[in-house]
Amino acid sequence: METARGSAHRLAVSVGLILAVAVGSASCGTNTPSGSATTTVSKPVSTAPVGPALSAPLSAPKTTPSQDAEYLSDVAKADPALVTYLQQQGNVGLRAVLTDGSAFCAFLQRGGGIDNALLEVAAGANSVEAQTHLPSTVTTFNTIEAVALLTLCTSEQRLVPAPTQAKLHSLGKALDGAGQRA
Repeated sequence: METARGSAHRLAVSVGLILAVAVGSASCGTNTPSGSATTTVSKPVSTAPVGPALSAPLSAPKTTPSQDAEYLSDVAKADPALVTYLQQQGNVGLRAVLTDGSAFCAFLQRGGGIDNALLEVAAGANSVEAQTHLPSTVTTFNTIEAVALLTLCTSEQRLVPAPTQAKLHSLGKALDGAGQRA
């Protein structure tokens, strides 16, 4: 029998993989060397149109300390690897995870689509990785972004495809079952 924590982790990965496919399809046709094991992107590439929305200033979601705590708690429930990271990095880790979730919401709220938001957050996290040591795995970003959609910017769930929305709701229920939510 699967535990609620394991179910939450599995759902977070599932939601994230769907989001990752969106990013992958957005970057199709970009000029990337084929067969390379890793690719360093100095500036994100997006198929979203460039316009006033993409040059507008970012505005972080308005959250309360209890919402921030719920977000961090849910991230830890959804991905056990992030628990270790948060324990090892302390306040730096807490700020990094909360900043990435808030930034994802801010990019979504600014416009330009989910693909652009995903790429921008990944590029931003990569630019400060030496200070934050945030794991640069797909699972890490999937968890951070999925939980941000559930906790920090719920109104932005409308931007993801219906099947992904259903998985987000399942993740929310699994996180509710993995411990008390505020």
